[in-house]
Amino acid sequence: MDTVPKTVSDGDKDAELPPLDWRSWLTLSLFLVVTMFVIRPIRIPVPVPSTIRPLKWRKARISMDLKLAPWIAICLLLATTAIRVQSEVRRGFVGSDGIEPYGIVILIMSLAYICISLDQSGVLSFVAMHVTKRWGKNGRLLLLCFYVLSAVMAVLTSNDVVVLCLTPIICIFSDITGVDAEPFLISMFVSANTASMALYIGNPTNIVVAQANGISFLLYSAWMALPFLGAAIAGSVVLYLMSLRAIPRDIAVDVSINPRSMLVRPKQAVFGSAVLVLCLIALSVSSFFGAAVWMVTLPFGLLMLIIDIVVDLYLTAAQQSKTEHDADSAEAKETTLSPEPGGLEPVFSSAVVSTLCSETTDRRECKNIWRKPKPILKLQLLMKKRLPTVDAVLHRLPYNIVPFSFGMFIIVESLSELGWTPRLSWLLKRVCPSVVPAVFVVGLMTSLACNVLNNLPMTILFTRALKHPIFAQADQQTRKGALFALIVGSNLGANLTLVGSLAGLMFQGIAAQKDRKIGYFRFMRWCLPVLPVQLAVCCAILAAEMVIIK
Repeated sequence: MDTVPKTVSDGDKDAELPPLDWRSWLTLSLFLVVTMFVIRPIRIPVPVPSTIRPLKWRKARISMDLKLAPWIAICLLLATTAIRVQSEVRRGFVGSDGIEPYGIVILIMSLAYICISLDQSGVLSFVAMHVTKRWGKNGRLLLLCFYVLSAVMAVLTSNDVVVLCLTPIICIFSDITGVDAEPFLISMFVSANTASMALYIGNPTNIVVAQANGISFLLYSAWMALPFLGAAIAGSVVLYLMSLRAIPRDIAVDVSINPRSMLVRPKQAVFGSAVLVLCLIALSVSSFFGAAVWMVTLPFGLLMLIIDIVVDLYLTAAQQSKTEHDADSAEAKETTLSPEPGGLEPVFSSAVVSTLCSETTDRRECKNIWRKPKPILKLQLLMKKRLPTVDAVLHRLPYNIVPFSFGMFIIVESLSELGWTPRLSWLLKRVCPSVVPAVFVVGLMTSLACNVLNNLPMTILFTRALKHPIFAQADQQTRKGALFALIVGSNLGANLTLVGSLAGLMFQGIAAQKDRKIGYFRFMRWCLPVLPVQLAVCCAILAAEMVIIK
C-alpha cells in the first residue's frame, strides 16, 4: 500500500488499459440484465411434462429472481466461452487476494442459524415483551430505544445479527401493541447498517477491505469511530423527524402479559443465548489472532445445531413416552407417524400431506408437497415430530443468499478479468486528485454502486480497482482516504434499497415471514432522505481526519 509506482503520463495510462472485446460487452450487458431481475423479479411460464404415458403437459412458472438470474447469465457466459470454469468461476467461489466468498457465505449462514434458533425458542419474544413493558408507553422514545439498541448490537456483532435478531422482535411488539411496525423496522435497519462500520467485524465488507489491504483491528477502529458516530446521530435525527406522524406519542400496552409465557422452549433459549454470547466474544477477539471470521462462527453454528438436536430428541421422547400411557391420545396417533409392527418405518397416509399443507398458506407450495415422493414426505413429517426446532429453523434459513452471493461474485470476477476493473481504476484516478475529493467521490460512487451490484460484490470490485497499479500512482493519503471511503459506502449504501446488501434481502424475507411486506420502492421512499445526510456528515468527518492526521 505504501509503494508508489513510477508516475506515467495520461497518454501512457490510457495505453495501459486492456482492450475491450465482445466478451467484455456481453458480460456487462448480462450483468445489467441480472440487476434488473434482482430488483424486479418475474415469473416465466414454461411447459413441462406432467405424465409420460400418456404424455401430458402442464404449465410451470420459473421465478427469474436473485436465485436464478445470476446463474442463467453465468451459463450463457460459459456457453459462449466468454468466461472459463478454471478462472472466473473458480475465483468466484474460493476468492483471491485475501477475499474469500465462501467464507462470507458460511459466516452469514452460521449466524443465521443461531439467531433463528433463538427466535424459535421464544427468547426474542421474551425480550420484545420486556422492551414493550418498559418503554412501550411512549412510542417516540421507544423508536430511539430500538435505534440505540440496534447500534450497540451492530457495533459488537454485525448488521446481519441485528437484522436476524431484532426484526422478529419488532414485529412481535407490533402485534402486541397494534402499532405500525414499519418505522421501527426501518429505524432498526438503518441503525444496524450505520453502526456496522464502527468495528472490523461489523460487516463482511469491512473484512474484505481490511484483509485485502492489511488494515489491523485497532487501526480500523481508530479511523472509523468518529465517522460512525456522526452518521449514527445524523440518521437518528432524520428518522425521528420522519416518524413523528407515523408513531403515536402514547401506546396502550397490556401490562398483564407475562414475558415468561413467551418462552416456548426454555432449555433451548438458555443454551442458545449462551452460544450467541460466546460466539460474539470470539468474534470480537478473533482478529487479534489472525483467525478467519468464518472459522469462528461455523463451530458455534454447528454447536447450536447439535444442541437443538439433543434437546428436541430429549423433549419429544419424553412427550412420546407420556402419550403412550395416555389412553385419550389414541385418536391423535392416527393422524401422526406411528411405528409399524416389526419396524421403525413410519406409516404413510394422506394425513402426512395434510399436516404439511396445513402449515403453509401458499397453494402452489401445497401442490408441490403432494407431488413429492413418499420417502421424502415421511422424512419431512418425522423431522417435524422428532426435531421440531431443527425443522423450523432449517425452513427459515435465508437460502436465497447462497446462490445470489456466489453468482454475483463470479460475475464481478468476470468483469474484472475482461477489462472493466482497470477502467474503473483509471476513472477513480481521474476523479480523485487529492484526499478530500477521494473521500467524497468514492463514498458517493460506492454508496450508489451498492444498489446495483449489492455491497459485497461491489466491495470486491472497488477493492481490486483501488489496488490496481493505475490507482496506485496516487499519493498514500489519497489511497488511504479512498479505502476508508469505500468502507463508508459499503455500509451506508445499504440504507437506500433492499438489494444494497445481503442484510437487506434477509430483512425483507424475515419481515415477510412475520406478515410485514416491505417492497423495494416503499423501502426506498423511507431511506432516500436519510442516506444523503448520513453520507455527507460521515465523509466530512473522515476527510477532516485524513487532512489533520497524517
